[in-house]
Amino acid sequence: MTCYGTGESASGAGPSDCPDCGGSGVLPSRGVLVEWRARDVERAVAKGDDETATHVRWLLAELRNARRALNEIIALAHDVEDRDRIAQRIRFVANRALGTYEIVDEPGAGKASVPAPPTR
Repeated sequence: MTCYGTGESASGAGPSDCPDCGGSGVLPSRGVLVEWRARDVERAVAKGDDETATHVRWLLAELRNARRALNEIIALAHDVEDRDRIAQRIRFVANRALGTYEIVDEPGAGKASVPAPPTR
């Protein structure tokens, strides 16, 4: 992180909001960072009508579709009865790709797990 948790970074015009955390002092989730980067790429090719710009726009649409599908898979895996721990494995694999939930070590078990989403 550019600001080291302060939310501000130095510039020629004085302190300004950190470009990495948006001034909050805490990095956003991996999903937000991926979307920010996708938007940066999208803006960079927005004016182009050449073949490369078309391919980049297609690729970004596919990236977003895949991320939406993985989020839905995680949600569905939380809703099924999990006798053989298959749903847990599905959640773990999808989360590893998305980074939605922090992966924590289970105390004494020696293995990592994905915590359940917060209940409302």
